Amino acid sequence: GTTNNGVYVSNNNGTSWTQRNEGLGNQRVNAFCILNNYIYAGTEGNSVYRRPLGELIGIQRISSEIPKNFSLSQNYPNPFNPATNIEFDIPKKSFTKVIVYDVIGKKVTVLVNEELKAGSYKVDFDGSRLSSGVYFCKLETENFQETKRMVILKWDKYEGKLLNFKRGL
Repeated sequence: GTTNNGVYVSNNNGTSWTQRNEGLGNQRVNAFCILNNYIYAGTEGNSVYRRPLGELIGIQRISSEIPKNFSLSQNYPNPFNPATNIEFDIPKKSFTKVIVYDVIGKKVTVLVNEELKAGSYKVDFDGSRLSSGVYFCKLETENFQETKRMVILKWDKYEGKLLNFKRGL
């Protein structure tokens, strides 16, 4: 999505949007195109903004070495506030989903929902809009599923206590 303040990205079908303007500033975007894994934005100032799509949506291929197995690593840091990194390995080209659930199994957000080439990947998860508590990150492909537990700890520095902690499994 674009506005007068640059480029915004949603990883949850438009429920929330995050500004991702690194290198663009707050210029009005008049034209927008995604081509060959790059995003191009034509700005009001007659310039073109170009970034790898992976940087914009938050998923990064961190190694082109082909892993031996599918795997989901434990997020780090954990516990976290407000953001954490999630790494996973895909040994062959696969349609891949990385989904975050709350403690009662309600889908919080979909971080990855696309076909990925074999490799190792990292995706950032921003939990700033969530309450303190236990959440689950699930990696799903056609023939593999793995889930890891994550904990968000939001501390009220003025009252010296946790904010809205939801207990979990």
